[in-house]
Amino acid sequence: MKRQYLMLALLILFAFDAYAQGVGLTEFNTERLQVNKTGMIVLGSWALGNIGTNAVLLNNPSSKEQAHFYRMNIFWNVVNLGLAIPGLRHSIITDPASLDMASTVSEYHKMGKILLMNAGLDVAYITGGFLMKEMAKTRPNKEDILTGYGRSLILQGGFLLAFDIVLYSVLSSKGGDLEKILETVHVGANSVGLTFRF
Repeated sequence: MKRQYLMLALLILFAFDAYAQGVGLTEFNTERLQVNKTGMIVLGSWALGNIGTNAVLLNNPSSKEQAHFYRMNIFWNVVNLGLAIPGLRHSIITDPASLDMASTVSEYHKMGKILLMNAGLDVAYITGGFLMKEMAKTRPNKEDILTGYGRSLILQGGFLLAFDIVLYSVLSSKGGDLEKILETVHVGANSVGLTFRF
């Protein structure tokens, strides 16, 4: 008898996965991965644009402060590019149909947490930039480097804060679709059920 219940439970789980994949899970993952892909293209483009522009400007800076500003922008965007490329690759090579419900929910919430944590770090970068500019006023021997790096932190942190907030907002707007898919599953102490909506 227990074996029959186990077989029935497995059949229901497989049926649920097939049902969810057919009516929305794959579509949800396709949209989610497209949002990530677009975000990584934006981040990568910002990084490449900054690296190229600041490398050219660094050849003939108008001051030491400007040189430090350009240099920090290049360093910062090498890191951005290093984050954008693997993120873009993941969004491109992941097959939306291969993600089951557990993987979908996990990836969705993980990305949201990462973006919120990054937004907090972005505020810290901006704050650090302003502090460096203030420190420059009392340290004449380091004024150029502190001011240049501070301005770069404010610029790059400001962009990343806007980027993370927009990407989080777009992903959050997809949360309702995931909730609708999750509403089709009912798990009880002794059963797993599906709700079919017509």
